Amino acid sequence: MAASHGELFSRTSLNVVCNLCAKKIQAVADMLLLTSDPRPVNTETVMALGESYSKCRDTLIARTKGLAILTRDVRAHLMNNQLHETSEALQELTDLVVTIIECSSHAAYLAAISEIGSKQAVPGVIDRYKITRAKCDIEQGCTRLQITPAAELSPQVVVDVSTDIAKSLTILTNASKLASDANDDQFHKEQFKLAIKSVTACTSTLLSSIRRYKTTLDERSRLRCVSFSKPLVQSCQALVDYATEPEHVGTQAQLTESGKKIQTAILGGCMSIASSCVQLCNVTRAASFDTGNPELLYRMTSCCAAIVDGAKLLSQALRDKASPRTLPSNVSSNSTNSHHTNNKGTGNNNGDQGHTM
Repeated sequence: MAASHGELFSRTSLNVVCNLCAKKIQAVADMLLLTSDPRPVNTETVMALGESYSKCRDTLIARTKGLAILTRDVRAHLMNNQLHETSEALQELTDLVVTIIECSSHAAYLAAISEIGSKQAVPGVIDRYKITRAKCDIEQGCTRLQITPAAELSPQVVVDVSTDIAKSLTILTNASKLASDANDDQFHKEQFKLAIKSVTACTSTLLSSIRRYKTTLDERSRLRCVSFSKPLVQSCQALVDYATEPEHVGTQAQLTESGKKIQTAILGGCMSIASSCVQLCNVTRAASFDTGNPELLYRMTSCCAAIVDGAKLLSQALRDKASPRTLPSNVSSNSTNSHHTNNKGTGNNNGDQGHTM
């Protein structure tokens, strides 16, 4: 989700980016944090960490340290009326938060199945998260085409959007082709093929419209892109609805009570970060039209502090495999003192803001 060039960037464009960032974080959180569906996460970033909980934990804790820097950048750029830089910092923060959510979900799975009595998930012919995430990214690209002002929908922005859509479509169609090939049931084998054809046809009409818009840059061509993006989103949704039916996605892990508590603790810590970031996106959008409003600036500061506190909660949950809120006070205090002596004065403890999105 690349930003427009600075000279074309307006408050309306920043508003678009804020909305898309909030929706992206919310969508990934819905898929991985709110479902409590214990399965491994098989994205490239997560798979590079392997099946080692300790490696996943240490990488996650290291990545959370970047949250404080990026949240400060978002606030500082907005206060200096640097709209393009605000957008870039917010998108970088969003990408980091999505990675943290994915790694946290995987870490929670690894920790939970390590408990005696827990059983690993059994994969199906379809990876539910991978194709649902691809579908969401396609929706994001199409939404950007639909709501970005025509004056700011430059050829470079259109190229960036179409590239992102094509990448996600490749993930979606490749997964469906593999599922078709692996299926013994003739109906399902053919149904996957037909669904792919539907998505491919819709993609061709949209990309043709996008190529036309790049040469004309007129409103009629833009509206044509908007029109043909809608059936693409619908066909992708239909494919994902079908592909994620129970017989295609395998079975989730079976967790013991202790495994469930560990999973909940880690996911809860991550939820504090995700929900606070969604709030930061929303407040940034409002503040971009009223940068002198002290209440909105205070809310931005509170959101930034809540994100940092959420990072502490997640780090402690990863180390202790338990929620800091449920640990005995002496254990929680000792863990905090031993791991965070260099973080005094980072803000109010607003981590509890984060569990409703």
